[in-house]
Amino acid sequence: MDTPTSAAQTFSNIDCPDGPFETDISKISQASSEIIPPVESQQEANFVVPIEISRILEGGISFFQGGLMNEGMTTWYAFDVGRHLFIAVLGSAGDHLKHIPTVEKLSGNQLLRYTDAAGYRRAEFVTVIKATPMQVRAFSCLANKLLDSESEKIYRPPLADAMTKSFSLLNDGKHLDLGEGRKRWEIEGELVRFISQPLQELILQAL
Repeated sequence: MDTPTSAAQTFSNIDCPDGPFETDISKISQASSEIIPPVESQQEANFVVPIEISRILEGGISFFQGGLMNEGMTTWYAFDVGRHLFIAVLGSAGDHLKHIPTVEKLSGNQLLRYTDAAGYRRAEFVTVIKATPMQVRAFSCLANKLLDSESEKIYRPPLADAMTKSFSLLNDGKHLDLGEGRKRWEIEGELVRFISQPLQELILQAL
C-alpha cells in the first residue's frame, strides 16, 4: 500500500495532550507490524456498514448520508489506529450509480463492489492507504486534544443537504463522548480533514 505524507507534515506541530489514544511514537511503531490483507480480499463483502469500517475498534469515523441533491450518496472516511490505515468508502445508489469509477482506473489500494445488504443496490468504492507511525501519532494527538477541550451547550444547525452527518471516536470498541461547542467542532473538523485529505488525492485520480 502507498503511504501518504502530506497529512503528517501538515499536522506535525499540533498539541499532544495525554488521553486514551497512544502518542508514544516508540509504542506506536512497535504495534505497526501487523500484516494487512490486500484491499481486494474484501471484494465479495456484503454488509450494511462496510467491513472496512465496522471492524475498527480504535480510531475515528466520519459518516455522511446525503439528502436532496445528494440523495443516494453515503460516505465513510475513517482512520483505523489498530491497523494503521486511512479508509474511505463512497457508497452510491440510484442516479449516483452513473458516476462511479471504472475498474480500469483503480489502483492497487482500491476496489469497487456492489452490495444489497442495506436493502437496495449500492456500489461501494473503497480506498485504503497505510499510515505511518507519525501519522498515527498525529491522529492520536488530535483525538486526545478533542477529548481534552472544553465542552459547551450550544445549538449546531444541521446541513441543508444532509440527512445524516456525524463524527465519532472509538477506543477499545466503544464510542467516546465528544461533547459539544465551537472549539470541539473546530478540532473535529481538523480530524476529518486529516483523515480525508490523503484519501481524496487517490479518489480523484480514479474518477
